[in-house]
Amino acid sequence: MNNRPPQLAGVLTLVQDLARLIHSDSAADLFGHAFHTLTRAVPFDVGVVVMLEQNLDLYISTRAGAGKQIGDALIDRVREVLKKLILPSSISTMDVVIKDERQDLGGDAQPPGLDHEMHAILTLETRTAGMVMVCRAAPAFTEDDQRIMEIFSSQLSMLLDNLRARQKILSLAETDDLTGVPNRRFFRRQLTVEMERARVYNVPLSLLLIDVDNFKEINDNFGHVMGDVVLSEICGTIRDMLRSPDQISRFGGDEFAVILPHTDVTGAATVADRMLNHVRDMEVMAEDDGAIHCTVSIGIAQYQGSDANFNDLVRRADDRLYEAKRQGKNRYTQ
Repeated sequence: MNNRPPQLAGVLTLVQDLARLIHSDSAADLFGHAFHTLTRAVPFDVGVVVMLEQNLDLYISTRAGAGKQIGDALIDRVREVLKKLILPSSISTMDVVIKDERQDLGGDAQPPGLDHEMHAILTLETRTAGMVMVCRAAPAFTEDDQRIMEIFSSQLSMLLDNLRARQKILSLAETDDLTGVPNRRFFRRQLTVEMERARVYNVPLSLLLIDVDNFKEINDNFGHVMGDVVLSEICGTIRDMLRSPDQISRFGGDEFAVILPHTDVTGAATVADRMLNHVRDMEVMAEDDGAIHCTVSIGIAQYQGSDANFNDLVRRADDRLYEAKRQGKNRYTQ
């Protein structure tokens, strides 16, 4: 026979349910599912997680019908609570970015208004990282509700710590040591995601495969250390000219791949032409005070609906890269 008080039983269930979220893939999914779990213990209409990053990053979950409560009044309320809890001098000037918003808490919202709230601090590695806040029209939250909220925020902080640690490990595993850009492993995963997005939303997607011309001669004449410097400089030159949605990866050896979302083959050719010019103008100073000049060849392919997987798109880009090589290098083919 279970003699635990109902409140304690609810807390234990909450902690057990939150523990199942340890494998969440993103902060948005973690917070969304956590709010869904919390509302079974303490009903509320709107839940907000605020993370103190470069901006105030907001993750919002609501009941059906409560979405209209999301606006300037709620944002101002969040700022006021943060001023009392954390950083009164800088909160007013930080931009608010809504990173995720969902209406999936289940059930209909109570009568209009968010008259009552409770909140708690989120921590990461012992530092204050943000805040979690829930609101509802009625009734007022009790002291027991606030204690549950503190337990919730503590568990959520641990889950967030775990998520950040896993993301850091994954980032290290998917980053090229020499250039600091994503490696081939990341490229394969990202290209698959972008191809699916292009298919679902019927938007163009192009891929560039880039190979450094005569790179063996650079290694033979100047040494492998300078060869590494050349690769790093070329990578930096290309990266600096890309848009924020574009993604460069080290494909392997002296090859790089650039994913160009929302870009057709004509737009990709324009980008490739600029790359050729930028790399041609680049100088890498050698140890003997000489300068290393180099060029690249580029193959361009656009996603087609008939592409079964990323290998089809990569194969076409690779064929066109080698065609550029056969035609004399320092050029692109499409």
